[in-house]
Amino acid sequence: MVTHAERAHVGAVAVSAGSTIYEGDRLSTEAAGTLRIASPALTLQLNAQSVLIVRRPAGPEGGVVAEVASGTVIFAAARTGKIVVVADDALIRPTANVPTVAHIRVVNRKELRVYAQRGALEFSYHGENETIAEGAAYRVLLDPSETEAAEAAASESEPDRKKPAISHHKFLLLGIGIAAGVAIPLLIRELESPDRPGPSQDSTSKKP
Repeated sequence: MVTHAERAHVGAVAVSAGSTIYEGDRLSTEAAGTLRIASPALTLQLNAQSVLIVRRPAGPEGGVVAEVASGTVIFAAARTGKIVVVADDALIRPTANVPTVAHIRVVNRKELRVYAQRGALEFSYHGENETIAEGAAYRVLLDPSETEAAEAAASESEPDRKKPAISHHKFLLLGIGIAAGVAIPLLIRELESPDRPGPSQDSTSKKP
């Protein structure tokens, strides 16, 4: 169900709070738009100029597959919430059944930004996997060229780099700082119900 909508659409139709989302729906937001949808254990938020398609996984495990074509999606999953975010063929999901909040931004066809605000994430791309620790944020380069790989290796020696680059054949993870971002207190509070308590949070959140 849609819980908040500003300059948002399902298909070509403007959407409002209270609308129901179905499998295969294409969700999008305009400039300065926001769309938030929620189920009992999962909340998804699309920031401005984002496009996402909601699907169900093929297996019996249930949950949601969120295919991000462009822009930024933020998800907040409770312990029982199951989600896989698909972005440029990469798969991002919680590593365990714990409350998880993550930001995923599609920069272009070869670059993502991933921030594990709460809980760790499993990142998979074309058969290679990496764990993104809680609190870590990365610029992710997909199918990097030799030049990009060399630049990443050189960056490991930079004294101001907080996290070393993580190199795989298919992708590179380059640690980045966390800049102040849009507050998402509603997503945080949905993880704090009596049946799924978590640590207290500040009233603001951050994203890469």
